[in-house]
Amino acid sequence: EFKVRDDAPKSLAISLATFGSVYTLVCILAGPNPPSFLFDAISPGIGRKVAGFLLWVHVAVSFAINSQALCSSLDRLCFYRVSSMIGLHNKHKTRWAVLTMLVAMSSYFIANAVPFFKDLVALIGALTSVPLTLLLPAIFHRKIIRAPLFTIASRYDILPYLLIVFSLVFLICGIVGSLSSIEIDWAGHGPPFSCH
Repeated sequence: EFKVRDDAPKSLAISLATFGSVYTLVCILAGPNPPSFLFDAISPGIGRKVAGFLLWVHVAVSFAINSQALCSSLDRLCFYRVSSMIGLHNKHKTRWAVLTMLVAMSSYFIANAVPFFKDLVALIGALTSVPLTLLLPAIFHRKIIRAPLFTIASRYDILPYLLIVFSLVFLICGIVGSLSSIEIDWAGHGPPFSCH
């Protein structure tokens, strides 16, 4: 966090400009026909090993940053109450260690159970995209106007009601489609946790 919060816009501008410049440079250096996995564009040798190490550092730091926010939210929402039942209520360091270990283990399990990145992204998109962009706004609109969730009282309730219904249909179709894709990939490439 910034000691001087007024520096946040400058820092954001510098980081976005740096990221955009590096991304543009990588796209130019990759050439007109880059491989599907951009890392494969690096020829074998010390450069590839350095790039692999830097990629590992990037993933580790990104996970560490994101897991802190996730663990903090989980602790605030539910783990704090659960931990009091198992005697970790006042043992903050132990509770945090248990929670971060559970998040790391679940992340490992998910990453290995769905070894294909496109399938994992599709599943996450199916679980979050429709609820965040369609379903929740329609539900919040009905809450604001104090209308029952699944009742049509006037003609003004028809569109939000239909949006909720279609959102639920899209959500179910997206989840079924992404799970079907995962199942097809498991059939073709082996079950979860299988070594190739």
